[in-house]
Amino acid sequence: MHIDRRLVGFGLFLITVGGIMVAVRQGLLSADAASQAWTLWPLILVGVGLSIVLAGRPGAAIGGLVLALTFGAMLGGIAATGTFPGVGFCGGDRGHGSTFPGSSGDLGPNARVTVVQDCGDLTIGTVAGTSWNVSGESRDGRQPRIDRGSDTLRITAPDGGPFDLGRSSGWDVILGRESTIDLTVTMNGGQSRVNLAGASVGAFRMDANAGSIELDLREVAAFGDATIDVNFGSATLRLPNRSMTATLAVNAGSAAICLPAGAGLRVKLDSAAASNDFDDHGMVETNGAWETPGYGVAAVRLDLRADVNAGSLALDPPRQCAG
Repeated sequence: MHIDRRLVGFGLFLITVGGIMVAVRQGLLSADAASQAWTLWPLILVGVGLSIVLAGRPGAAIGGLVLALTFGAMLGGIAATGTFPGVGFCGGDRGHGSTFPGSSGDLGPNARVTVVQDCGDLTIGTVAGTSWNVSGESRDGRQPRIDRGSDTLRITAPDGGPFDLGRSSGWDVILGRESTIDLTVTMNGGQSRVNLAGASVGAFRMDANAGSIELDLREVAAFGDATIDVNFGSATLRLPNRSMTATLAVNAGSAAICLPAGAGLRVKLDSAAASNDFDDHGMVETNGAWETPGYGVAAVRLDLRADVNAGSLALDPPRQCAG
């Protein structure tokens, strides 16, 4: 039998990714240990060095195998725990930076709100009325750039290069509950907490890259469709006690889904090198989708389309969903 050596390394990479994810889920490997897998990066140098030294000699494939195992372990740790090393460098400046001048204004009856933050800590909440407010801290005291119109509000990081650490910041964004908003949030590194209690949201989109998000929709007043993308990070999604549809993409990360009591959940799942615990919660795969018992007759039905690659989904994990 002929074995294509070009595929051996890729196969070993996939086996390592999946093996670590399974080991964490089954309790054979602690999440803390898996989250430190990125510290193996010096082995990348070892693998490259072996490939150069042994080029054209017996054992030349050893370098490639070291690289496959190392990258597999690093990605498996990220996928199993949702921990990405970049988060540690983008924790914002709360308590360590300078308070920047706050900004405020009023939203129209219908408004489009966009928040884009790079390498920081973001909190979004709500308040009675139609006003908005932005406050917080940054390393050099610079405030975010704010572009406003009668029916638009855009909050972005101040101008600077990609390695401008002065942009690292902690923002508090408050939005009025009496305006119907289309909300788009983009986080590149760092942590975000979005609580939309009492808000009326027409459309919602969130992109989290190399960071973590906590989205709380439990007390939202009205909510349309949602699209949530998580890349190299983790998400905790507390779903509302009202019917909704959402699209979730998780790439090399993890998502915890917190379900309100009595609600029915349906998940249309497309996945590769991914894991979930749906069967542990009594969900049944029917017509290509996972459903909680009684989904078809539930008063509140939550319909989720999920695309998960090298990642994991967990339903009602106590650590993330308690409280």
